[in-house]
Amino acid sequence: MKYKSLTQKAITARFSITEYQRIEELAEQNGSNLAEVIREAWRSYKKKNDIAKELESLKANLLKQTFEVCSAVAGLSEDERVEAISELKERLGGLDHERT
Repeated sequence: MKYKSLTQKAITARFSITEYQRIEELAEQNGSNLAEVIREAWRSYKKKNDIAKELESLKANLLKQTFEVCSAVAGLSEDERVEAISELKERLGGLDHERT
């Protein structure tokens, strides 16, 4: 019984001749093989997406913290703060931020 099949799956992809040659050249330059070049491309893609998500989260957190500081400095009441949140969301295109 092949145990690899329980933990791994193969993917077949077709590339243009030019793309295939570029992948092959990259593999040769790195002392690698075609499969490892494709795996590295996937890891790079995944990492890029993970970083993009993290940046969006950080952006939202910074916006929220900035709002809280500005609200506190302006001495907004709870009602004024809720109104300001609504206006901010409208101005920024309906961003969804938690009310605190």
